[in-house]
Amino acid sequence: MRKILIGLLILISSSPISAFAMGSGDPYLDAQTGLTYSLYKPVNTLNLPQTKFQLLPCGGGGEEWVYTRFSKAKKKIEVMQTMKNTRCSDPGLSVKLPSVKINGVTATSFVYCDPTNSASAKKCSSKDVSRLGGYLLFKLPGYYGMKATSIQVQATGGITYSQLLSVARALTPASTKPSN
Repeated sequence: MRKILIGLLILISSSPISAFAMGSGDPYLDAQTGLTYSLYKPVNTLNLPQTKFQLLPCGGGGEEWVYTRFSKAKKKIEVMQTMKNTRCSDPGLSVKLPSVKINGVTATSFVYCDPTNSASAKKCSSKDVSRLGGYLLFKLPGYYGMKATSIQVQATGGITYSQLLSVARALTPASTKPSN
């Protein structure tokens, strides 16, 4: 009986497991294992520590989405990632700014000015991001045969538009090799 148990343990431990990254210590790799769209990891977080990483159910249907927060005191960067063209969260009332390029793709930029007040909304610009907050919406391609990703990078608490752009431009693939 003992030999059978030892044999089973050896067989189980040597078998390939599709969720190999689960428990790797890297939440991006762990999350990527269960998703069909590509995850991206922010390399530049303006030296703000990661304070939250969550996989959340998508109210708009589709796969779970990833919410990550980097914050210290009032400064906060949030990165939301979903399967391409799936809307899982609502960023709130804002005014659209001119589009910008993020790693070769077009990103739509927004500032949290009240669009219902047309007089003040017309005056809103990228300079208001540090005072009111703002966000970027864009799509990055899939890698290793996975689906593309819709990304929202949001900044509040005194982070400038230029800093918001630098965070978005520093997103890199979370995985350096294909999942099993």
